[in-house]
Amino acid sequence: SLFDFFQYLGKWYELYKLPNLFENKQECVTANYSIKADALKININVCVRRINMAFLRFLLFFSRDGKTVFAVGDAYRKDDSKEAQLSVKFTGAAPYAPYWVLDTDYTSYSLVFSCEQLGKLAHAKFVWILSRTPTIDPAVKDKLFKRLEKDGIGSSGLKTTGRSGCK
Repeated sequence: SLFDFFQYLGKWYELYKLPNLFENKQECVTANYSIKADALKININVCVRRINMAFLRFLLFFSRDGKTVFAVGDAYRKDDSKEAQLSVKFTGAAPYAPYWVLDTDYTSYSLVFSCEQLGKLAHAKFVWILSRTPTIDPAVKDKLFKRLEKDGIGSSGLKTTGRSGCK
């Protein structure tokens, strides 16, 4: 079936992620999707509990411990024939990166994948499991983990996004 931007709009809670540098130690992550002109506008609200790397100040989520910080990005569909394969960026200087919605029912869960080549020898892989609520049905979680295994992405490295003390 075709990806429906309009059904995807609204608030999503990040419940699981493949750990990565730019989301280091973040908790209480939510994303609010809205339409901006002909693009999907992405507002991400992040509560950072701990930062232990000074150079993160130059990344978009810098804040003192425990403060809520915001990042705004834009996404668009690079190829109209690939409905759920979006390109997204969060800072003016950053290039667009893949943001592929592998699976969603629009009302309760979304499975998102991204993979970027970094030079000739390395790549960065990102996975997020999002939910419309701060929890997810265990059967849905199992289904999404199995989908990651089936697609050759793997689920063993996924970590729960902290939700303690979230507002």
